[in-house]
This record gives sequence, C-alpha cells and structure tokens, in this order.
Amino acid sequence: MASPPVRPWGELQHDLLVAIMSRVGTPDLLSGGAPRACSAWWAAARDPFAWRRVDLRDWTALTSARRAVGTRATSTSVSVQDALAGVLEVAATRADGRMEAVLLPEFADEDHILFLAERSPNLQYFSFPTTCMTYDQFCKAIGKLQSLKGMAVDESLINYDALHHVHQCCPDFLELKVFALYVDEYMASIICDSLPHLKKLEIPNSDMSCAAIIKFLDCLEELEYMDISGYETSAISSTVLHKASRLKVFIWNSKFELGEFKDCSNCGEHSINPLEPCKCIMDHKVMDWLAGPSQAS
Repeated sequence: MASPPVRPWGELQHDLLVAIMSRVGTPDLLSGGAPRACSAWWAAARDPFAWRRVDLRDWTALTSARRAVGTRATSTSVSVQDALAGVLEVAATRADGRMEAVLLPEFADEDHILFLAERSPNLQYFSFPTTCMTYDQFCKAIGKLQSLKGMAVDESLINYDALHHVHQCCPDFLELKVFALYVDEYMASIICDSLPHLKKLEIPNSDMSCAAIIKFLDCLEELEYMDISGYETSAISSTVLHKASRLKVFIWNSKFELGEFKDCSNCGEHSINPLEPCKCIMDHKVMDWLAGPSQAS
C-alpha cells in the first residue's frame, strides 16, 4: 500500500503555524532561525499572537542564537541595558499591543518596565527580578498596567505602599512571586494586608519562618497555589501541613526531613536542631560572661 503524500510544513494553516512559533522560544523568534525556513513560517513568526509571551531571562541563549544566524548581536560598545531596550522595541512592535507576559533578565532596570507600560498597556504579567526600581517609578508603571494579573519582583518592592498601589490599580491582580532571601512574619503581613485576594503565591529558594507560612495560610483565604520550594531550612510542621491541605497545590521540598527541627522555646525561631543550642541561648551566655559573676544582693 502506497504511503500517503507528505505535505510540506509550509502548507499548515496560518493559525497552527502561529501556535508553533509561539512555542519555539523568544531567542529563535528574534534571531530569525526557525522563521527563515519558508515564507509561511516567516509570516507566522511576525504575527502579533506569536509574541504574546516574551521570555528574555536567558540572555546568553538569545545573543548566541542571533550570532549563530549572523544577525546583529550585542557588541562591546553597546551596554546590555541598551541591547535589551532594542530587543523590547522589536518585541513590542511585533506584538502590536497583544503582549500578555514578559520575563526580563536580571540586569533589567526601571526604564525597561516603564517602556513596557507605555507600549504594552494590556500586559498581564511581568517578571522583574532586580532591585533597580524606585518606588515612584514602580507606581508610575503600575498605574498604566491596569490589566495586570500577576508579577514576579524582588523583595525590595515588597512594602505596603507599593503593593497597596498594585491592589488599587489592578483589580484582577491574583498572582505574586517574590525573589527573597528571607521571609518573616512581618513581610508576610505586608503581602496579606496589601493583596488579600491572591490566589497564587510563589516564594522559592527563600528561608521562611514557620510563622510567615502560617500567616499566609491563615490570612489569604482565596489562596489556591503556594510554592515555597527550594529553601534550606525546614519550617514545615504538622500544623502547616494541616492548614495547607485546603490548597489545590502546595509545593515544598526542604533539604531536611520533617521532624528534625523544632522551634526554640525561648525566641520562637525555627530551624533549631535539638542536638544544638539555639543562637539566642549562646548570645545570652556570651552576654552573661561579659557581665562577669553576678553580685549577691
């Protein structure tokens, strides 16, 4: 039996080609690698719907892909900030106002966010993992992104005024990711008080106190998804697991087994190895030694 004739990829329907192009990755789209296959692929790669999600986090892959096909890459005379600005200009132009999500590299600054707010006011999500953003400029950008549903930001932007501004300007805001080294109950309170309707919360690779986790679980009543994976100390107790059972997704993968650690009875700090004294006890002993022998009254 004869095999059916093979149809060229270029004869696929345009909307299917656009769906394919939206999945090949931003580096390939910007370099023109895959789109160079034929005119149909080229047209699909220029369709605004192929640019709804722009991922620029892997800057090395992006510049390498552009060099591989001979396109103009970042030169030593152009700063990475200027090069990123040029890439965002291309992406925003091709998206033609339809960009929904953009994930920026670590060296991005406030000018890039302000540019996106101007050119892509329908943006629903952005990832901005740096500290290069002042409160005033952040509020200026957020004020133009009223369709924003989520963001990933550095802990430097986790303060009541900034998050409350998000709550006021973005009525559909439901998702927050925070890049933080340590999260205590105070930071948790700021997030809960400012964004009470969060449904998705991600704080990976962070040392988080048990009190902070419980604060999130108690106060964010609409929370459905919580990711606190990657931290180095365990704050997962039976109480936490019980409270988290109401969530649809709860991700945690401590490097320590449940039960190896307990809270200090003196200061309440977590991650206390029962075989070793808490740091606060050691501090007290040092201070007692410095004070010298106690005097009888």
